[in-house]
Amino acid sequence: MAYYVLNEGFELRGWKGLPFGLRHPNHYYTDFFPKDIYRLVYHLDGQHDIDEESLPEKEKDLLKYMVDSKIALRSEEKTHLEPYQEYKSYPAMYKNHVQWSITGRCNYNCRHCFMSAPDYKGEDITLEECIHILDELDSCGIKTLSLTGGEPLVHPDFYEILDEINKRNMQLETLYTNAALVDDKLLDELEKRRMHPVFNISFDGIDWHDWLRGEEGAEEKTIAAFKLLHKRGYGTSSSMCIHRHNIDGLRETVKLLASLGLGHLKMNVASPTGRWKNETEHFISQDEANEKIIEYLPYYVEDGMPISVQFCGLIDFNKENKRISIPFKKFGGAEGADKSFACGSVKSGMYISPKGRVLPCMTLGGTAIDPEFESILEKPLKEILTDSHYRDVCMYKMGECIEHNEECRDCKYKLACGAGCRACACGETGTDYKGIDEEACQFYKNGWYEKAMELIEKYKDSFPGDEKAEA
Repeated sequence: MAYYVLNEGFELRGWKGLPFGLRHPNHYYTDFFPKDIYRLVYHLDGQHDIDEESLPEKEKDLLKYMVDSKIALRSEEKTHLEPYQEYKSYPAMYKNHVQWSITGRCNYNCRHCFMSAPDYKGEDITLEECIHILDELDSCGIKTLSLTGGEPLVHPDFYEILDEINKRNMQLETLYTNAALVDDKLLDELEKRRMHPVFNISFDGIDWHDWLRGEEGAEEKTIAAFKLLHKRGYGTSSSMCIHRHNIDGLRETVKLLASLGLGHLKMNVASPTGRWKNETEHFISQDEANEKIIEYLPYYVEDGMPISVQFCGLIDFNKENKRISIPFKKFGGAEGADKSFACGSVKSGMYISPKGRVLPCMTLGGTAIDPEFESILEKPLKEILTDSHYRDVCMYKMGECIEHNEECRDCKYKLACGAGCRACACGETGTDYKGIDEEACQFYKNGWYEKAMELIEKYKDSFPGDEKAEA
């Protein structure tokens, strides 16, 4: 018999519907347990004398795992948890992270901006309003956040917001920025606050970045920022908007980003929203983009798959896990998939717009459906997460979307597609959250799913190293 106590940073936590949780020091991760198993976890408080040999087999295995993993420490004498580690229950549904646009303003003039910045007419929320939002997040147990915009670094109270994040023991996971204001001073200020976020900086192709961003010298600044971040030990990722002019430069762009230490690149065909909807001569269709991607893939492999890349909705190469997947395949395709949540992202995350609206994701910000959601500045977050339109859409199941759309009901792909992405189903002007994502629909109807499966079979053993990829 012995005493066990949770290691530093681990916290006993619960939420409505998920009352038996153990949050990790990296607040992004929380383990949830059945009630009978949680009794053991709850007793890892240094006060309960636990007889390991008398435990049921599942609890014995769990205890061994937690000790081996340094989640729990063994002690011959009584000890205690720190006050912050003791069990606390939050009055709302579980969310582990939030993406927050602290401003809609921007210092760039991007052709494709869905917020139409820098012509954005809204005012920055005040520091007092920011503090209120952080208090609301904290009251619901949300400890991980990412800051975006607009351009978050132009907010006049940016560093004060960081200080308030620190005061609440929250983690800044990702900083989305156009890199114009990334310099040693910014990194010094972050490190002074013990913050080390991943930087997500868009890069839209060699020789085309300035053109799309509407700012001379933007490409040079972005490359310089990636170099600085790599030198200072920050993780980086990037997004690339595909259009008719940069699609043929994929090889050179990927090789450049790899040389700059980038971890992951996500490509998307630039959607006709915001300003970009008036730039039709530059559009490229998903079908055209997919054809170009397939042409490039042999070179991607020949170059040693230099970075992990999600090639639009067609295919995703994850170097770290040696895994290839199909982004447009949202669900497993097996019987019972219709009981899955219609959007996987909203199960644990949410988005706060520059006006404080709580939305399922950033893509819905500024669209026709945006006004249907309530503001965290006007209604307590615990109420939004418990009884609101936002809560309702979070709970929709994929089967509800299929049944809602006659075209989906008899489709042979329905348990893999699930009517596609909810935000894309709404688009810029629609308000039918259960509607059809036409791009996902065309992906399956035009035979791209089968082609993607062929690509997985073709390239599954092509990752650098001896281990084989998991399809």
